[in-house]
Amino acid sequence: MKGSYHFRVKSKRAVFDFTLRRNITVIKGDSATGKTTLLHMLYEYLRTGRESGYSVSADAAYYVYLRQEVGIHWQELLSRLKDTVIFIEENNEFVFSQEFAVFVRDSGNYFVLVNRAPLKMLPYSIHEIYEILTAGKRADIKESYHYFREMYSNYPIAENNQIACAITEDSNAGFQFFSHALKGSKLISAGGNSNVLSCLEQTTSGDILAIVDGAAFGAMIESCLEYINIQANQRITLWMPESFEYLILQSGILPSKELEDILASPWNHVEAKEFESWERFFTQLLISLAKNTPFQYSKQTLNPSYLQDKIVRKIAAEFPAAIKCRMESGQD
Repeated sequence: MKGSYHFRVKSKRAVFDFTLRRNITVIKGDSATGKTTLLHMLYEYLRTGRESGYSVSADAAYYVYLRQEVGIHWQELLSRLKDTVIFIEENNEFVFSQEFAVFVRDSGNYFVLVNRAPLKMLPYSIHEIYEILTAGKRADIKESYHYFREMYSNYPIAENNQIACAITEDSNAGFQFFSHALKGSKLISAGGNSNVLSCLEQTTSGDILAIVDGAAFGAMIESCLEYINIQANQRITLWMPESFEYLILQSGILPSKELEDILASPWNHVEAKEFESWERFFTQLLISLAKNTPFQYSKQTLNPSYLQDKIVRKIAAEFPAAIKCRMESGQD
């Protein structure tokens, strides 16, 4: 399953309007913001159609799992579904299990998970964590209008960060590149995104830039930001591009019409059953496009071609402005 899927869910009083673009979407937010109402409307329409008093317009088949049915295990029920958007209500503990993570990876379906707690077994994007907001009544409709808003779309906040130390989540190609590009800063590898927070906690002096793959950092972002926000004497910036490979693909050093099309709408190219996150898709895409070129790519050891000054500058052009300025000043 791949692509983007638009939903419009309507009652006499409310309209929910949203689009899904990745295999995992997480809906968070406080009580009474519409999460339960949305799932109830979807469920009732699925069960009784127009008799429910609701209407649902959707580009894909969907299913709503509210709670375990007597005598039926969740996996037995959900394994029947193919090419389906599966909505799962909060308070279903199985979503935290390794068994569920394997099911998500292998099923090829899209999942919308209503859950305020981090789902640490799942590789979901920072860009697919939403809260539901109400815009009030719009001029073109009678009902109150509800929409999804990204919760973590305004990062990084890098101004005035002196970047005494940079932390990368990996220890391979990305670490090697940033060690070269961020001259003048100490580089530390966290050895995996689940270790980023402990690295932040152990690095207690000087400003820090933490670079992580946003495509799979959704479960870790909340705890990291909670820690960052209580640091009074240390500036910490969390920069979350899709992935290091994505930065390379965006830089233009491997130009192609195929690549332009993919970057314009990745959701139309990432098959959920093959790639559990966009990070893995972009890695495979870069390996494929760079094969038999001077920029042949390996995630384990960075090809020296990527460390040429002109190539570093092209990739660095994709950095946030404040980080670019600091990088340039560190090289003077």
